[in-house]
This record gives sequence, C-alpha cells and structure tokens, in this order.
Amino acid sequence: MNNNIILIAPPAAGKGTMADMLSEKYGYVHISVGQLLRDIDPKTELGKKVRELQKNRELVNNDIVFDSLVERLNKDDVKNNGFILDGFPRTLEQAEILDKLSAKLGFVINKIVYLKVSYEIALKRTLGRYTCSKCKTVYNTNTGFNNPVDDKNCRLCGASLERRNDDNEESLKKGFDKFNNEVLPLINYYKSIREVIEVSADKSAVAAFEELEKKLELL
Repeated sequence: MNNNIILIAPPAAGKGTMADMLSEKYGYVHISVGQLLRDIDPKTELGKKVRELQKNRELVNNDIVFDSLVERLNKDDVKNNGFILDGFPRTLEQAEILDKLSAKLGFVINKIVYLKVSYEIALKRTLGRYTCSKCKTVYNTNTGFNNPVDDKNCRLCGASLERRNDDNEESLKKGFDKFNNEVLPLINYYKSIREVIEVSADKSAVAAFEELEKKLELL
C-alpha cells in the first residue's frame, strides 16, 4: 500500500520544503492545496476571489477546495506513488471532507505530520522568501537555505523571482493567529484518535528533514 501523508504546520514552517524533499528522495507526489488554488486562472472571477482570500490568509470555500482535490487525486501519478497533502485539512470540517474524499476515491491516510515552528523563525523566513515566476522554485535570502545568486533571477531557469503578496509581518501574524485558533483544534482532534508525528521546524531544513525521515521510518 502507498504511503499517503498529511503535512500540517503554521505559516513559514517549511511544509513545502519538506514535501519537496520527500518527493525528490522517495517519489511521493506533493499536492499543495495553496498551489492548486493559485493555478486557477487569475483572469476569471473565481481566480480573483481565490487570490483575494489567499492574500488575506482567509480560507477558500470548501466546495472549491474539494473540486480541486478530486481532480488532482484522480491522476495516475497519485495512484501509483502515494502523496503528501500540504495545506489541507485545516479545520475539523475539512477533515470530514477528507474522510469523504478517502471513501470516494479509495485511499488511506497513513501518516499525519505536524511541523512546529516559533513565530520568530517563521517571520525571518517570511521576510526573506522569493519564488520563481516560472518553475516555482522557492529561495530565501534570510535563512541561508537555497539562497539565490541575486534577488532578481532563478538559478535554475533564469526567470524572474517574485514575492508573494502575503510575505509580510502583518499577514504572517494573522496567519499564525488563525492557525492557533482553527488548526490546533484539528491537531488535538487527530491526536485523540491516532498518532500525530511532531517535528521541530525551528532548525535547518536538512536537520528537520532527517528527523522527519526517522519518525516516518523511512531510514
């Protein structure tokens, strides 16, 4: 049976980085719900609405998320390799939606991972983060991890680097507050019914990944 993993974390804990590292080393399919929603055509009314919600760190309508996930989880790479779900669920209601998806599509969630990070480290990462406009590679000028040659161009494909609209302290604080109010109850719920793997994300990405590998029993 394929391993299917839920990755839960506050903003700037490194969910995307951990998921990409697992994907590259072990072949998991990284499904970022945030990226699925960002891929909705921004010229459409739906795309504009989704981006406004994401800019303000508000949750997108569950029906939109559900439809996007059904489409992505039905693809062959997911069925063949297993997946890492990044950014979903975030509430108890979304956990119920995931249960319905599991029954509908016939998959099982094998592991739940909670990446813990302090606000101070998250802020440092947020203020230094850049993303390639073409290949979506993430860089950071403050943490020393995948530091770009300059703040303008991607080292891999040469395209311009961009900053997300929500990469600022005001937005991060709002996201942390929402996480504490809405997502921590979800983690406590999961802990009441099954094991939740906790990994410290305050340290370097390499050190956090090594701890994650060990706790997932991949080493």
